[in-house]
Amino acid sequence: MSVLLHADGWELELLPEIGGAIGALRRGDVEILRTVPAGSTNPLDAGCFPLVPYCNRIADARFVWDGIAVDLPHNFLPETSSLHGLGWQMPWSVTEQADARCTLMHEHMTTTPAPSGAGASGWPWAYSARQTFRLGARGLKMWLDVTNLSPLPMPAGLGLHPYFRRRPETQVRFVSHGMVDVDDRLIPTGEIMPAARFADWRGGASPPDQLVDHCFTGWDGAVEITDDLGAITLQASGAPLLHVYSPADGSALCCEPVSHLPDALNQSPRGMIALPPGCTASLEMQISAS
Repeated sequence: MSVLLHADGWELELLPEIGGAIGALRRGDVEILRTVPAGSTNPLDAGCFPLVPYCNRIADARFVWDGIAVDLPHNFLPETSSLHGLGWQMPWSVTEQADARCTLMHEHMTTTPAPSGAGASGWPWAYSARQTFRLGARGLKMWLDVTNLSPLPMPAGLGLHPYFRRRPETQVRFVSHGMVDVDDRLIPTGEIMPAARFADWRGGASPPDQLVDHCFTGWDGAVEITDDLGAITLQASGAPLLHVYSPADGSALCCEPVSHLPDALNQSPRGMIALPPGCTASLEMQISAS
């Protein structure tokens, strides 16, 4: 069942049971985020979904943390990596709802004993995740939080995966210091390339006719997307990196605020925080349009 929010000419559809995803975001009759196809139950068809407790890919769905070898689910076959965390494939519950605001919750209550040096199957730390949505005259403001419910520090990462409308006239503008190169599995190589490797994002550019699936460093937290229908702006905090996904066929455009690089749990330095028991990490995103 979907949840509909309205405020100041904006409309937001939420899909709690489909990964806590956004089904649609519109201003008047103008699409801001893409609209999920009728009948789809796949969060990858949605307008946005949460990345928690980690973002993007974990190579071979394995990592070691504080001496614990963790095997994650292969949740995006046929890829060998684990993708986008756990929350996007789990149902979320509605804990608060009003005309212009809503809160969704998801809990991961593992039965795996607390890590003690042995191996672990699945994510061995219990956590709760919360998404808060608020509509107003300036558009959509949302927060994503994760709280460590386990007795030991937990590696924690957060991100949001919005799919913006993409049209032939689309131009994307953002400021970044560099782009992280990746191998053929889209795992970082450790090399930092010029941010303008694919396009002059700083000056504003059309997405290229080749795949971009890369993380940008030194991001200032802002993105502007313009086309013949107007301008969309994204502002984020708690996310030092911007991940851009733009397939060569022009079928999608994602500008994802994230807290860490792909495969951060196997990279050095890792870039993921060790979240103490009972503590919370958070990320905030605002989407506006004109």
